[in-house]
Amino acid sequence: MKNHALKGALGLAAASLLFVQPARADMGCWGPKQAAAAKVRDLQSRLMVATMRCRAMGVDVLAAYNDFVRTNRTTIQDANGVIKAQFVEGHGSDGMNQYNHFTTALANEYGDDPTDGAVCEETAVVAEEAAAAQGDVMTLLALAERMVPAPSLPGGECPIEFAER
Repeated sequence: MKNHALKGALGLAAASLLFVQPARADMGCWGPKQAAAAKVRDLQSRLMVATMRCRAMGVDVLAAYNDFVRTNRTTIQDANGVIKAQFVEGHGSDGMNQYNHFTTALANEYGDDPTDGAVCEETAVVAEEAAAAQGDVMTLLALAERMVPAPSLPGGECPIEFAER
């Protein structure tokens, strides 16, 4: 009788696994909203890292960077929320860990860039322009596209289709 009960318990356990939603290893593609959020976050990362590199060489552009963050705080936070949701949807319980890896990689992308007076001047100018955007996503996206190539998105951007299938 014990053997029959054990088989029944194992069968029940195996059946219950059919209803467990596994974490998705594939992110899927990023829609326009998610890709735009990643570009805004990438702009913020690029300016942050350049600000730190400039400061290390004795050029202080921190005030311009801080103005950018202060005037765009809500937009930056909203963009991060969209990115977090993308990773949670794509990776389930590991989504926040994957989000942290992604945002760290964005910043690390700029860590080894050369730094000189021209770079620091450009960083200050772009940070000032971004501060003037006052949260306008389209202005921030235009600055991001002018400054940096689009970030690499796990799963890539979704294709755009005009015809119904």
